[in-house]
Amino acid sequence: MEIEASIPPPRIRFKKLCNNYALRILKFKENHVIKKAYIEESNKDKDELAASSSSSSSSRNSTIRHLLQPKTQLISLVSRV
Repeated sequence: MEIEASIPPPRIRFKKLCNNYALRILKFKENHVIKKAYIEESNKDKDELAASSSSSSSSRNSTIRHLLQPKTQLISLVSRV
């Protein structure tokens, strides 16, 4: 049915919707609630990364891996772009 209607598969449509929403979030004004939440989360991650730089190399690697994984759907969406 998707082929007959020239509609992309659901997975591709969902990916496009997510990417468009991520771009939309980045265009929000700085005082928008969602943009503030995104900025707060990214600042927390930067602070944790800076604090872990003084740790030993093995614990630092695990901390970096942990920080690179998005913790929320918001961060996951924005990190797509």
